[in-house]
Amino acid sequence: METQSIKAAVKGAVESIRKTPAVRRRKNVSYAVVVKVGYEEIQKLRNDGYSYDVICKMLSENGALDTEARPKNLCTAFLRETKRRLLRAQVNASTLKTSSAPVEKTEQEKEWTRKMTGTVVDTGLGTIIKHTDGSFEY
Repeated sequence: METQSIKAAVKGAVESIRKTPAVRRRKNVSYAVVVKVGYEEIQKLRNDGYSYDVICKMLSENGALDTEARPKNLCTAFLRETKRRLLRAQVNASTLKTSSAPVEKTEQEKEWTRKMTGTVVDTGLGTIIKHTDGSFEY
């Protein structure tokens, strides 16, 4: 095929596509957004014993989800949001622990650290322990 005929074929295909309406994402929001916004309410319903089938049906009837919404997808979105919230809580808790002021070492810990980091030097008359803070012991 020549370049001109390929160009004409592409142009014809594009024009025929433009004659049909574009298929857009469904008019309702996704499961993830619905679960994120209504997480606490859905969790309360689940704790009260309601199934995902009933919850999904009611969300569909009220326009929050598509009329052909699947309970399995709602369940998956709910479990993912639960994991996200738990992970966020863990990250926040670890951030609080690491951002606190450093704890002052006790005298016993300082002494132990000083002894462990010392260098032993054997002189002809005996051993000397040199510490990193500049002090020494015979």
